[in-house]
Amino acid sequence: MSLAFNLLQFVGILSVLVILHEFGHMFVAKWCGMRVEKFSLFFGKPLAKFQKGETEYAIGWIPAGGYVKINGMVRGEEMPEGQEHRAYYNAPTWKRVATILAGPAVNIVLAFVLLAAMFWIGIPTGIPTDRIDTVTRESPAAQIGIQPGDRLVAIDGVSRTQPAELRKLIEARPGQRVDVTYARDGREITRPATLNDENGKGRLGFSFEVREGPIDRSGPIEGITRSADTMWFVTSETGQALWRAVTGTTVKEFNSVVGLGAAYDEVASDGLWQVIQFAALISLALGIFNLLPFLPLDGGHIVFALLEKLKGSPFSRETFERVSMIGLALMLICTVFIVQNDIISIRDGTLFQPR
Repeated sequence: MSLAFNLLQFVGILSVLVILHEFGHMFVAKWCGMRVEKFSLFFGKPLAKFQKGETEYAIGWIPAGGYVKINGMVRGEEMPEGQEHRAYYNAPTWKRVATILAGPAVNIVLAFVLLAAMFWIGIPTGIPTDRIDTVTRESPAAQIGIQPGDRLVAIDGVSRTQPAELRKLIEARPGQRVDVTYARDGREITRPATLNDENGKGRLGFSFEVREGPIDRSGPIEGITRSADTMWFVTSETGQALWRAVTGTTVKEFNSVVGLGAAYDEVASDGLWQVIQFAALISLALGIFNLLPFLPLDGGHIVFALLEKLKGSPFSRETFERVSMIGLALMLICTVFIVQNDIISIRDGTLFQPR
């Protein structure tokens, strides 16, 4: 498939996930008795719109995402006469938290369902061989002359027959200088290399060749269990990555929309299961990201609602706007750095760097 078609698919998937997120907000807000003024599919000036009850439904001309406008999200916002009691800021704390939490909850539940469906449909398995498939430019592997088609034989004189065992030997020596033995055209070559250290694991900078294996298909219960395990693993890894980013260790583990679009282009042709997995992981990431505790994200609104409950009185509009601006500025700064990393990685061919 063409790059343009894959990117169009990616934008479509991302838009659906965002729209479902906003729909969660709208559904619970209406259920809690709040006034929802507008729900828009896409952004920009409406190409079409209609009124149903008090809510205007529209389709914008910029085909990306969507939004919902719940009256009273900002204190001091004007409300229709007689509807002041239905403003978001006048609702009980539990209703405000439930309304905001609904968006991330939809994405997280959707991720769980998609992952379970992926395991039910079945995942093609690959059986790695000891031959090299790809080598990252300027990696230790490239520097010692390893080429695709070579066969990895030993690390520091320790020979293993299984690729997984060879990989463990490499991972156990982060930053160390080792002797790498590989075979080409029937002769063995041994050269020293200093392994990269990536989060405490040694990396040589290559990937093994993989041959096609059987379909790994799960039953109903097993699919649900594997979905839950996958979500826990991804969530815990994301939490650790966020901590490393906060402590200044690294931000290279995160991707912007630019990087995600490039990633989708890589997996789009690998089968339905890859597309489902991609959508599930993006949905989960969207849910987790929006729960971060600073404005203007959902987590920030939840924190503000809880703090106002503890304080016993509302914060001023000025305080709300000031904190929102600080949060937005931090998000923009992080976005600039992450987009820059993605562009550099795509240019250098290291966005999908093999290990």
